[in-house]
Amino acid sequence: MAEKIILTADLYDNAVTERKGDYTAKPRITGTVRNHQIAERILARGSELRLDTIEYILGMGDQEKVTAIAEGKSVVDGVGQYMANLTGPFEGEKAAFDPSKNKLTASYVPGKLLRDTLKNVVIETRPAVTGPIINSITDSTTGEMNTQLTSSAPAVISGSNIKVAGDDASIGIFFTKTGGTAQKCPLLVHNNPSELTVMMPTLEDGEYTLSIVTQYGSSNKLVKEPRTYLFPVLLYVGSQPSGGGGDRPEIE
Repeated sequence: MAEKIILTADLYDNAVTERKGDYTAKPRITGTVRNHQIAERILARGSELRLDTIEYILGMGDQEKVTAIAEGKSVVDGVGQYMANLTGPFEGEKAAFDPSKNKLTASYVPGKLLRDTLKNVVIETRPAVTGPIINSITDSTTGEMNTQLTSSAPAVISGSNIKVAGDDASIGIFFTKTGGTAQKCPLLVHNNPSELTVMMPTLEDGEYTLSIVTQYGSSNKLVKEPRTYLFPVLLYVGSQPSGGGGDRPEIE
C-alpha cells in the first residue's frame, strides 16, 4: 500500500471578491529538498549504493537532462516532460534571435507518476495566520521574476500586508544566502501594503531566500509582535547554482 501523503493548505480571505466567506488556499511549503536530501531518502528506502554515489548519479542525471533540453530534445522522466521554448516577437521569416526581445526558456508538463501521486494526496486545510504574504519579486534591472536578482540594485516585491512598519529591531527585508546569515535591505524606496521597492544589499553570487519581518497588520494597524514571512521560492545572484553534482566519488 502506498504511503499516505498529507499536505497542509492555508486558507486566506479572497481580497478580489466581495462575497462573504470566499477564501483561497495556498499549499504550506515546509522546506527545500535538493539532490542530497533525495539521496538520503533513496538510501533510507534501501540501497546498496553509498550516499555520495547516489548524489553523484542524481547530479549527472540533472546535467544530461539539461543538456538534452538545450539541444532541443524532449526530456521525459517520472516528474514530467521538459522542452525548450522561445518567447518574444520575430519579424520576418529570416529574423535572428534577439536577446533584447527574445528569451530561451523551458516548459514543463507534469508526468503521469506525479499526477497519479497528487490524486492521492490528503489535503488538510487550516485558517491562515493573518500576516505578510509575498507573491513575487521582480528584478528591476533584468525584469526577471522569482529567479535571478542583481546585487545592489532595485527590486519590486508584491504581496499583501507587506508594508514594513514597527519599531522592533528585527523589522526589515532580508536576503539570506544558503548556509549564511541574513542581510538587510539598506533602503526602502516605496513602502506600500501590496508593493515594496527595495534596494538590494551587496550580495555575493549564490542562492538566497527572501524574508520580511513587519508589525504591519490589516487596516493600517500595528500588531504587538513582529510577523515573519519566508518566501518559499529560491532566488539566486550570478549564475544559477546546480541542483547537485560535485567531484566524482569512488563507486564501490
